[in-house]
Amino acid sequence: MPGPVIPISIVSDVVCPWCYVGIAQLQKAMGKFQLLHPGASFRLTWHAFELNQDLFDVGSTSPAPESVPVIAKLDHLASKFGSREVAEQRGAFLAQRAQAAGVKIDPFNGVIGPTKLVHEALVYAAEKDKQTEFMLALFEAYFSRSENIFGKAGITKVAATIDGLDVTELSDYLHARKGNKIVEDEIKRNRYIGGVPHYTIGKYEVHGGQDADTFVKVLEHAM
Repeated sequence: MPGPVIPISIVSDVVCPWCYVGIAQLQKAMGKFQLLHPGASFRLTWHAFELNQDLFDVGSTSPAPESVPVIAKLDHLASKFGSREVAEQRGAFLAQRAQAAGVKIDPFNGVIGPTKLVHEALVYAAEKDKQTEFMLALFEAYFSRSENIFGKAGITKVAATIDGLDVTELSDYLHARKGNKIVEDEIKRNRYIGGVPHYTIGKYEVHGGQDADTFVKVLEHAM
C-alpha cells in the first residue's frame, strides 16, 4: 500500500562539495527511513544557488556559449582561503568526509567556472523528471572525475549519460537560454540562505552538512 510522499526541496550549487556529501547522506537516510516505513517515498526538487557569484558572468542572452572561462580549482581555493596550504588542509579534510559518506571528491584537480548554465540545464531536466539523476551525474563528473562541466559542451556530455534526456533538445534549450529567468529568479530568492546546502523537508528547514541519522529524525517529524 502506498505510503506518504515527503517533499524535499534542496537549494544547492553543483560546485558545492558539501552538497555532494549532503545528498549522499540524505540518500542513506531515505533508505533507512523506508525500512522503517515501507511504502514511503520522496519527491526531490533542486533549486539554484550561485556559490561564486563574482567568478565569471555568462550573461543571460542567447546563444549559450560552448565553453566558458574557468580557473584551476586549487588556485581558486587558495585565493578563497588565503593560502595554498590552508586550501590543501581543508581539501584533505573534505576528501575524508566525502569518503565516509560514500562518495569520492578530488578537491584539487580540475577547474571551476560559472554555474548558471548548469542550473538552466537542471531546469530542463526537471521538466523531464530527471533532475535528481542529472544532478548526481554532474556531481560525480565534477568532483570524482574532475571534468569541466561549465559550458554547453561539458553539460551535454554529462547529459548524454542519462536515459531520458535528449541531448539535442537540451542543447537547443541552453542555446535559447529558455531556463535563464527561472534560474535568475531562484538565485535572487535564495540569497537570504547565505550558503548551501539548504534543505526544506516537509515544513522543516535543515542547513549545512548533516549525517544520515539527523536526516532520519527530520524525516520522522516531516511524515
